[in-house]
Amino acid sequence: MKLKVTAPLDAQFAPMSVIYRDMMDATAENGEDIAISVVRNKGYVSTFKTRIFAEGSGHDEENIKFIDRIVKTCLWIRGGYKIIISGSETVYNAVKKAYAKGGSREFDADFMARVYEKPFEVEHIASFADAPETFESSDPVGRNLDGCRIGFDAGGSDRKVSAVIDGEAVYSEEVVWFPKTESDPKYHYDGILSAMKSAAAHMPRVDAIGVSSAGIYVDNRI
Repeated sequence: MKLKVTAPLDAQFAPMSVIYRDMMDATAENGEDIAISVVRNKGYVSTFKTRIFAEGSGHDEENIKFIDRIVKTCLWIRGGYKIIISGSETVYNAVKKAYAKGGSREFDADFMARVYEKPFEVEHIASFADAPETFESSDPVGRNLDGCRIGFDAGGSDRKVSAVIDGEAVYSEEVVWFPKTESDPKYHYDGILSAMKSAAAHMPRVDAIGVSSAGIYVDNRI
């Protein structure tokens, strides 16, 4: 990989876009297809198809490093408790080892297992042609802008609130607070109530309140 400019604060920085482009160029004639599928709740599957050096061509290390980054990316973009590698057995064995106990991606496997409440798995399908098809679903979120609404964000170092009338913000406030170090529930109660009142004072009524939520939601559970 050759970069026109080296990142001054991280000489080892390797942008994936450049690595991906170089891999596609290098394997254009003698490459081998491979698919990475991530399975999550409700049987949803996200499959990403790409190309690597052919099995047995002497480029195992390059293949493994390349797919390792793609697998991690797919896993954290989509979420899931199972990875399926369709294609190279050598790459599959490396991915399985990485996500096993003591492996380089043990944290990722443990984290996703907690999120989805299922043991984390890495499976292999020998043929790329048999890779699972993508099966996704999406639900509309929000889109309700009419009326008088309050939006509230309880951050770790400040809290933000806005008053919105028919989709237009008429008031916004940001206040420094320290919820992480305050154990008294009254501190939190008073701070949140104060934010709500300050926003409500700029509207004739309050029709709805939206509150930000940290963490991961699966089937409407935190």
